[in-house]
Parts: sequence; structure tokens; C-alpha cells
Amino acid sequence: MSTYDLKRLEVAIQYIRRMSEGKNPVSNRPAPENEVLNNVNVHRCLKFIDEVLTDVHKSGGSVGLHAQKERKPKEPVSQTFPYEILDRYEYVQDQQISYLLRQLEEYLPEGSKMPVPATLITTWLRENGYLEIKAVNDTGKENSVPTTKGEDLGIYDERAGVYPNEYYRVFYNENAQRFIIQNFRKILTEAEAIRERNRRERKSSPSPAGRSRSSSENQHMSPAPAPASSGASRPAPSAPGNEGYREELPQEYYDMLSQGWQAADDDVPW
Repeated sequence: MSTYDLKRLEVAIQYIRRMSEGKNPVSNRPAPENEVLNNVNVHRCLKFIDEVLTDVHKSGGSVGLHAQKERKPKEPVSQTFPYEILDRYEYVQDQQISYLLRQLEEYLPEGSKMPVPATLITTWLRENGYLEIKAVNDTGKENSVPTTKGEDLGIYDERAGVYPNEYYRVFYNENAQRFIIQNFRKILTEAEAIRERNRRERKSSPSPAGRSRSSSENQHMSPAPAPASSGASRPAPSAPGNEGYREELPQEYYDMLSQGWQAADDDVPW
């Protein structure tokens, strides 16, 4: 924040106002017609500066950022998700959780995006014993795979990739998909509570060694799979509450386009 002398501001405002009126700022007499002060762009500029300096003076000579408005907390997706769209679900094929969510996205209003991340579903499945973390091979990379309980539900995995970049792709059959659809509200509500609990535990953990181990584990995460037609896969984000886990998401989830921006060329910005 900067502070300016009020007396000097008052004089500056007075001079600017005189010049914006086409007058000599010191003598306050009309300036000759051929002087630059009568140029329309200069006139507009000076009027703009007049407004700025007036605002600075009104604020007591202080210039700085205004306090940001307090943002309202974002409503949890468990409360805002349009559960009525689940009535339109029909089994198509065995598929990964991200593709199931993509199918549900088709039932949303046009232009809407699926607000539920796949990791929210898989977090709940791990917490309730349907999935577990397993080392893929001797590289130490880890992946989620179904437990016996998960297999009984209809979750199964397939090994993919080439050593040392192998990983498990987890699929859900019709029974497993319908289980998720029928328990969708419960899954979202409890998964959000689990995520918040894990966040608090990580925040309150005072152990630098624990944080160091977590960082080390991140270096051994398995890569996310890519569709056959895509290029090399990129690492997926860790699931909440499990720093060593990678969710199997399709390649297009990680292909982001960046676009530059240029201001319009305006000779008279005022």
C-alpha cells in the first residue's frame, strides 16, 4: 500500500482539471487553440486521471487492494448432484469407473459436466473393502485392485502395459455398476466425509518423516492407462487419502489445451 501527501494531491487535481478544460494549469487562462491540451485524446486522458486522483484523495491518500469479499463455501457435490438422472441409467458394457461416470454425464443437461471425480467413488470402495492397493511388480509401483469382496460384487482387473510400466485396469460388470448407481447418494456423502477426515489427518500430522515417506511413495505411483489410439499416458492425480494411489482414467482426462490472450489494441483507452 502506498500513501501520498494530501496537499500535493489537491494541487495535482487542480492542475489536471484546468488542463482538461483546455486552460493553462498554472495561470488558469485559456490555452491557444493549437496547443496539445486541446487534443481530444489528451482531454479524455486528463479526465480519466482526474477521476483517479479524486478517488485517491477521497480514500485519504492511500492506495492499495481492497479486502476481498468473503467467498461462500462451495456446496458439497453430494447435496447438489441431480440424482434423478440415475433413473435413466442402462447397462451398456463392463467398463472402468471413469467411463461409467462419462455415461452418466450424457444424462446431464446440455453443456453440463460430470461434477463427480472418479476418485470419490474409488475412495469409498477402498474404505469399504471392495478395492485395495497392490504392487504391480518388483518396481514398487502400486495400483488399486478388487478384493475378494469386490470380486463377489462384480469388480475385476486386467493387467496392461509392458514392464516396467505395467498396471491394472479395473472393470465393473453390470452388477457392480448397478450397486454403485443404487448407492450413489450414500457413496458421495460418505466419500466426502472420508476425504475431509484424511485432509485433517494430513494437516495435523507433525512428522516430517511421514511427509518425506509420502513424497517418496509418490515417486512410485503407477501411470494412468491410455486408450489404444492415444499417445503416451500421463500420471493421474493421487486419490484423496491415499498418496500412493493412481486412478485409472482415460488419456483425454489429461489432455489440456492452453490458449493465449491478447488485449485489444485501443488508441483511446479512456
